[in-house]
Amino acid sequence: MELWSKAGVKPEGSWYVVYEKGNTGNGPTLKYTDQRGAYTFMDRATYLTLKDSIKLVVLVEKDEELINYMSVIPINPKRFPTVNTVDTLTFVNWLTAPDKGQQIIAEFGKDRYGTSLFFPNSNQWRAAHPNK
Repeated sequence: MELWSKAGVKPEGSWYVVYEKGNTGNGPTLKYTDQRGAYTFMDRATYLTLKDSIKLVVLVEKDEELINYMSVIPINPKRFPTVNTVDTLTFVNWLTAPDKGQQIIAEFGKDRYGTSLFFPNSNQWRAAHPNK
């Protein structure tokens, strides 16, 4: 709804349809949209995994307003003293490292779909790849 508001459009009327089974997942929603010849907002991974079975094409991608970031947030050991802080931080450091977890994210899906399903975005990745 925030995107509609920013666009100055009120989503109502016969042109605006909410898929009644949308809670069944992104795949069914995208297939429904394809059958209707309609438009939808959809995550990149779902689109890429279904693109060979649908006619829809991507109209807008990589706009900052559309990016759905995934985050890793370590638990605060002061609030939860029994948390395994050492292994948690080891995992976070591995996941955010440009040559480790972020590289896996950058490559994930390329072999099957021809392009990555996700975009790496850790602070370390952006520092190492300022033009990507």
